[in-house]
Amino acid sequence: HFIHRLPAELIACFFVLGAEDDEHFAIRVSQVCRTWRSIALHTPSLWRRISLGPQQQMWRERIYRAKACSLDVQLLPWRTNRAGAIVPQRLDIHTVQLCMHLVAPFVRRWRSLTIYLSDYEPFLANAALSGCCHDLVKRRGRAPLLEELIVVYRANDDTKEFCLFSGCTPKLRRLTVDGLRLTWLPSLFQNLTFLDYTHHGFSAGDDAVAELLYMLSVCKRLQELKILFPRKSMARPPGPFRPDMRRVVLPWLLQLHLRVETRDIPPELARLVTHLSTPALTSLYLTDPGRRRHPFPNLTSFMRAYPMLPSLQTVFVEHGWH
Repeated sequence: HFIHRLPAELIACFFVLGAEDDEHFAIRVSQVCRTWRSIALHTPSLWRRISLGPQQQMWRERIYRAKACSLDVQLLPWRTNRAGAIVPQRLDIHTVQLCMHLVAPFVRRWRSLTIYLSDYEPFLANAALSGCCHDLVKRRGRAPLLEELIVVYRANDDTKEFCLFSGCTPKLRRLTVDGLRLTWLPSLFQNLTFLDYTHHGFSAGDDAVAELLYMLSVCKRLQELKILFPRKSMARPPGPFRPDMRRVVLPWLLQLHLRVETRDIPPELARLVTHLSTPALTSLYLTDPGRRRHPFPNLTSFMRAYPMLPSLQTVFVEHGWH
């Protein structure tokens, strides 16, 4: 067949591209013929995707075949079987601990980490992230190759603040966090260019606004920002002192996404935007996942407090936002 006349390096590139969409692709192509098996086994990046699940031995073998290549680690409430069908996967505390224990020794090789936890269980967040938390003076927990981090656990009720990767992720550029509190160290997050932030709900009002403003003050290089204050709220009563809410300038921000899932625009979101300066903003997205038929009650007052900037080129408005 003419495909066997292609250079092995080109075939290896095809294999790597196919493996991005199918976690079992590497195994399939390695079983076609001896030539393809040899190419697959000598292409470490083909095996870098580690979708954790019940087949522990298979994932150990993939880590071995990836050799010194960086790893893309995933822990999801679903998995793809050999037939290509997506099937649910229960992530209880025992399963999560077992899965994370498998990959924790290789944290220095992680290129990305994706954790989605859909079902509530006590201490589940701690089971998922405790292996990523080490003393700041210890180097073993650092993630020098990590470029993207996604941690989503909307049902979380643990107020614990997680200090990840011994405070060292120099290559981290993309972060999605939902339902969890992270220690916002500059050494972790100062190089972010993309942030998708869903508030954890353990603070509200001015306390929540001040918390997010501090986080954004660390991320001066952001180019795209998504913000959501969800329905969930387990906030404590505010303290007697008013938090410091200084204006934050994001000089490189190009895209801003403001999402509302509640019946009205959260007061925290309305307050937050009045303390943000985004001189380079070109695109504003006002999204409503609930697809409401009527405008938000406080829409008029929100628009007065947040006028359209002259730098804007695109404004996307949907449902409750108009």
